[in-house]
Amino acid sequence: MTKKLYLQWSEKVLFPHMEERCIFLADAWKTFTDQDSVIELKPEELEYEMLTTPPKVTGQIQPLDVLCFRMYKGCFKKISDFVFLHDLPVQVHHRDVILRLHALLYQQFQSPRFENLIAEAWHKSGYTDERFMYVNPAKFMFDKLKGSCLHENCRDIVLLVGGWCKARLCFHHFYDAYHFCTIYLP
Repeated sequence: MTKKLYLQWSEKVLFPHMEERCIFLADAWKTFTDQDSVIELKPEELEYEMLTTPPKVTGQIQPLDVLCFRMYKGCFKKISDFVFLHDLPVQVHHRDVILRLHALLYQQFQSPRFENLIAEAWHKSGYTDERFMYVNPAKFMFDKLKGSCLHENCRDIVLLVGGWCKARLCFHHFYDAYHFCTIYLP
């Protein structure tokens, strides 16, 4: 992110959504060092403070890095490994394939089933005392994959269990058929 983009984001996205007080926890990127420019853009009535994490500790104290991103990357790797293992005719290194896989996987992570994951990430990072019970997306989607694909007459090996609908899906019915389900089955 460039300094110009950061300033635009602060002015057009961050500040308009803040009501009275804003504490911005920033990574130790060089982009974030010029706080005087940001303060010039903030609304006068907004109390604003920026805290910068020390370099090289993001993986220990940034909530999404501590828990969520690690699980997300693990799930993405399981899908790409499945493609290689089963010699599927998909080029997982192509940009369009990567984007499609990320869209589908990110949508699975949006399931209400995994909603406490982010809250627990804040606890694991040491920012809150409250613990949250959460469902591990990798375990839910990839453990105990027995049987065949949910779709009629499909005998393909199951890739994953959908985070929303609990459907056992093969790669074709997840990726090619673009399984973007939002029907939640608890």
